[in-house]
Amino acid sequence: MNNKIYIGIDLHKRLQTWVVLGEKDNTKLLTKTYPVTPEDIIRAVSEVKKLGTEYHALIEPVCGWIWVVKQLRELGIDVSISNPRKIRMIAESLTKTDENDAYTLARLLKTGEVALSYECTQETRKHRSLSRERCFLINVRSSLKCRLESIVTRDGNHTFLKQSKNRTQIIVANNEVKIHQDAIASIDLIVKQVETEIGKTIQVSPDIKRLMTIPGVGHVTASTICAEVGDFKNFKKPDNLASFAGLVPRERSSGGKQRLGSITHAGSPYLRYVLIETAMRIRDTKETLSLYSFYKRIKTKSGAMKARVALARKLLTIIWHMMNKQQDYVAY
Repeated sequence: MNNKIYIGIDLHKRLQTWVVLGEKDNTKLLTKTYPVTPEDIIRAVSEVKKLGTEYHALIEPVCGWIWVVKQLRELGIDVSISNPRKIRMIAESLTKTDENDAYTLARLLKTGEVALSYECTQETRKHRSLSRERCFLINVRSSLKCRLESIVTRDGNHTFLKQSKNRTQIIVANNEVKIHQDAIASIDLIVKQVETEIGKTIQVSPDIKRLMTIPGVGHVTASTICAEVGDFKNFKKPDNLASFAGLVPRERSSGGKQRLGSITHAGSPYLRYVLIETAMRIRDTKETLSLYSFYKRIKTKSGAMKARVALARKLLTIIWHMMNKQQDYVAY
């Protein structure tokens, strides 16, 4: 019996493939596919425990990985979470099968050459779920509004009633229009409920209150930033945080020449989204004079879109310093 065994788990919605390696070499001690159910996870663990005395597993954060990892740990398996973006051996494999993917995970875990993902706390995961749900609902509502306007303009009707908060209500006696209006109204109610839940986090989070001292940052934006970042101490430099938000340029430098492209769009799209939205709310006021001057300078040189992205990264750098120094925003 092996002392230590290494398990690679290729997880899918309905099936999971396990490959087990021992300490001495990369010979497969076990290769088996199980259904993804609590009962089958118990069965898989019982079979694996016959092969060794110390159990280490590596799994990618896909499908229902959260409950699977929780159950594995309760059953005595030491589980690590891989970073899917950095396991290029799987993504670029010419013979990509579930067994090969699981074998690659087990081998990387055994050699210690795998990049791991950061696991946030249960409370942070709850806040993250709420903020992402709101972003999803906002996107759906925007799509419905665009569809609604296309329906109206299709028939040559352009009568709009402008209301507060940039709401546009279209007055047309049409069943198709009414269906979309009712759907938008329903989503409005759900969004308010989600925002109410998000608002409750302000009372218990000094970090959210601190972020709200930044002009243009409300409780929803602040909560989304905190939920997506988690612990700011995990990022040693502002550049690391900007990279996590996908606000750094792509680089293809070689032969002494530096070549920079558009931003990577890697990391958290929700964090990037709220930062760019915040940048768009910066106006020429006394409180935001320095930020607006920075935006205007970049806009004159490179255009409005690049200026918003640059300002979003600058805001994120300011946020990193605020959170690490435990200081509120101060205009300068």
